[in-house]
Amino acid sequence: MLGTSQEVGASGKWDTIGNPAAINLVSGAISQGRVSHAYLFVGPNRVGKRTLALDFARALNCNAADVAAPGWAELAPEVPCGQCSACDRISRSNFADVQVITSATQTSKDADTEAAKRRVMIGIDLIKDLQSDALLQPYEGKVKVFIIDDANRMSPDAANALLKTLEEPPENVHIFLTSPAVELLPETIVSRCHLVRLRSVPREVIAEALASRFDLDSDEAQVLAKMSMGAPGWAIAAIDDPSLLDARRQSSARILDVFGFDLADRFDYSAQMARQFRSDRGLALDELARWLEIVRDIAMIQNGLSQHVVFDDRMEELDRLSQALTVDDVALAASVIEKTRDALMVNAYPQLAFDGMMLELPGLG
Repeated sequence: MLGTSQEVGASGKWDTIGNPAAINLVSGAISQGRVSHAYLFVGPNRVGKRTLALDFARALNCNAADVAAPGWAELAPEVPCGQCSACDRISRSNFADVQVITSATQTSKDADTEAAKRRVMIGIDLIKDLQSDALLQPYEGKVKVFIIDDANRMSPDAANALLKTLEEPPENVHIFLTSPAVELLPETIVSRCHLVRLRSVPREVIAEALASRFDLDSDEAQVLAKMSMGAPGWAIAAIDDPSLLDARRQSSARILDVFGFDLADRFDYSAQMARQFRSDRGLALDELARWLEIVRDIAMIQNGLSQHVVFDDRMEELDRLSQALTVDDVALAASVIEKTRDALMVNAYPQLAFDGMMLELPGLG
């Protein structure tokens, strides 16, 4: 990970792009010596929740300052330094006292079983492992940090088990959770965490970060920033894998076609999306995000703001839809897509969710 966050007063090296208020919140907690035992980072997919959690973990374990020293408040703005062994190894996922827990971690534990391939939840076994490890003293760092990424995907048993640890946290242990929304977690979990909200990052901030950190020319950085729709994580991934940009454009073309489909073809598309969701939840949710972006583009054109269209390579089709659909149609489409996404996030049956979306979406008549 490269670069710094120039938007905040802290001079430490933060990998997080944008969201200065969130960075200042966690940096301020360190400088004031008031770091909570548990934090919940909430925001859109790929906006930087996990990155900020890792930044926080680096700051807490950074060798540039000793947390227990009297001068910590003065030194805190210099961390994470980004250069010491702790900062470097945490960034490379090679630090014993900082662990990231995901549903992929659960799958890897039982990779030989067919059930593991279908698992999308963070199971209780992982939380039990966390609890056992949390009782041990830090091995090489100042504190232990457990990051539960997409904590909304914990099973009910796992969430109940974690609650016990949040109620009586061991000393020198911090638990960071990430989730797209507060509502996707039990209130008992949320109430025991310090909430940190992240917002979509302005296009110009993403473009500037991409150009400076990855040595991109201005035009390329602007294209990726625009296509990212405020999610710098997607733009960074697209640098490493240019096929993501092509896939996004193909997705937009497919979605534009669906508006003109008859009901039989819409149900075929629904079945494809349900299969996609079962095999790769993330890709299916990404396609729903594209749906919202397309609807947004149509609304931009209807309101005379064509310069803000993301998929400007499909301008002719978008313009046709903006004339064929009413303003109410576009508002309905956005509502239906959001309802489908929210239902899937709380484990609705995929086929029914997508079928319902196809039935409710306005068409071209």
